[in-house]
Amino acid sequence: MTPRASRGYDPAVPARLPLSSQRLIVVTGKGGVGKSAVTAALARATARAGKRVLAVEVGRGRVGALLGAARTDGEPRRVSPGLWAATIEPEEALGDFVHGVLRIGMLARRLLQSTSFQVLAAAAPGLAEYLVLHKLAGWLDARRLSRHTYDLVIVDAPASGHSLPLLEAPRTLGALARLGPVAENLRRHQDLLGDPARTLVCLVTTPEELAVRETIELHRELVLRLMLPVAPAIVNALPPRRFDAADQEILERLADDDHPYLVAARFQIERRREAARQVSALRRALGGMPIRLPFLFEGPEAPAGLDRLADELATAAGLAA
Repeated sequence: MTPRASRGYDPAVPARLPLSSQRLIVVTGKGGVGKSAVTAALARATARAGKRVLAVEVGRGRVGALLGAARTDGEPRRVSPGLWAATIEPEEALGDFVHGVLRIGMLARRLLQSTSFQVLAAAAPGLAEYLVLHKLAGWLDARRLSRHTYDLVIVDAPASGHSLPLLEAPRTLGALARLGPVAENLRRHQDLLGDPARTLVCLVTTPEELAVRETIELHRELVLRLMLPVAPAIVNALPPRRFDAADQEILERLADDDHPYLVAARFQIERRREAARQVSALRRALGGMPIRLPFLFEGPEAPAGLDRLADELATAAGLAA
């Protein structure tokens, strides 16, 4: 297999991940497309490039485990040189926020134990998402001596249907809170999310029709309605090209032979063709070549699995040596 054949469907068109000065990367996509693996790989790639990186998962996920952390919680834990991992649980974020506002432990505990407050917090539109953004903003603002504690925060956001409420939380709550410190924070969060110099949203998909269709719809919402900076889509788990044109011609001449090996070969060819059709559909809809990551037969948990994805993303972002 030639190097050109191994790197995707249209090697003449380079796929680029536009990383420059951004300090916040939000990774999202349909459930099951491998966004946690992409988050972990991107965190590793940028840390290897010399950045101090915090990888954050919203809710319990796989990012910490993929990066080698025994466990993660609301306090960042160093997992390797230049790389930390943390988890945000919205319920815990609410407690941190209340304690930060009231500053008196007894009053904060009483408020959090109040049934009326719990009902109000659960019913408030966008509150949980605001608390996640508030926690992220705290890490982005954190400083050690004269520099930011973290150069880059990479977030494994919820799946598509839940990531939209997270990214539009400043608008949702902003319609209710127009004055005071919360309103000011919401404006800061909105400015951060909408600033392409500081933020980038990465959409992850697989080369399958439903996942690609959902990615196109999410891209439209993020770009046209929320006006957020969105990177070229990342297509994960591309099947490898196992047969060249000559091999395929031979297999087509043997179409009547149902030997199991030949059936398996034809299945692989059709799977690759379908993936190519979906990549093309994504490219036409979004107007740019997506970044393509290989299918890992043993998964990103296998030795060198995550490193392979990190190498591909480093190349796309111009981070590779």
